[in-house]
Amino acid sequence: MSKLRIAFSGIGAVGGYYGGMLATRYKDKEIADFFFISRGENLRAIKEHGLHIKTGIRTLVAVPTLATDNPAEIGPVDYIFCCTKSYDLKENIEQLKPLLGPETVIIPLLNGVNITEQIQELLPGQSVWKGCTYIGARLIKPGYIDKFSGKEKIFFGSKDGDKAKQEALLQLLTYSRINAYNPDDIDLRLWKKFLMISTAATITTFFNQNIRDVIEQHYDMFIALGNELKSVAEAKGIHLPADIVYASIEAQKMMPAGATTSMHADFLAGKPTELETLTGYVVHTADKLGIDVPTYRFMYNGIIKMPYPWV
Repeated sequence: MSKLRIAFSGIGAVGGYYGGMLATRYKDKEIADFFFISRGENLRAIKEHGLHIKTGIRTLVAVPTLATDNPAEIGPVDYIFCCTKSYDLKENIEQLKPLLGPETVIIPLLNGVNITEQIQELLPGQSVWKGCTYIGARLIKPGYIDKFSGKEKIFFGSKDGDKAKQEALLQLLTYSRINAYNPDDIDLRLWKKFLMISTAATITTFFNQNIRDVIEQHYDMFIALGNELKSVAEAKGIHLPADIVYASIEAQKMMPAGATTSMHADFLAGKPTELETLTGYVVHTADKLGIDVPTYRFMYNGIIKMPYPWV
């Protein structure tokens, strides 16, 4: 039996952690080869010293089969984990074409609930599953990842995808001590996460405040965003739990003092942001469905007009 070939595109906190865990677990085993697609200083650090992953009191050093910024050096693979930012999606998919074969499966771990559909539009006929992850990790410097949360979760799957392939990937992930799940309700899992990250990203960015401050000072508006997004999900046939809005905000209270969302942090740093993926998507989808989302619309329009970054 030939080795599986698995590529990770985007070796930041998410791609680096999952790719690193797999590469470490299966080192010197005739099961799978792992390929890291990165660039710049991060790529140089991985090539020279491996990818360091700090988890609690231990640090792993992952050495992939190949780390490169040129996917043509890899060739077709069995699975591609796409772990870049959503605003880079189109460029990233174009770059990944040398990895594609008739049996290749793409698994996006990007923020957003319509990422799979976007990829399918770019690559008609290609197998694209759905995926999302919960993880507290960051790339603290080139070649070094700090996983500061106690646990992570990764969900992936496809209602129409090859079940044997899904089961094989699940076993591969869980054997690497990754908390992986292949649920039948993958769409519900995506929307649960989206409600949490979309509302938080929108309100922290609009008020230019961290999570704890917006909860303390703008709780009612936080609730309003959640209820509006829940109504959009229900109009699309996604039946979220009745208490999800309050539960999502309670979960946000567990964030460390001063913590904010990645979209807010990107705005502060003057970087490209996921505004259209996390906020604009809700407004535009609501328009198509004939649903009123006044709080989302107010904040979306306000963020667009703000100085970039704030001064």
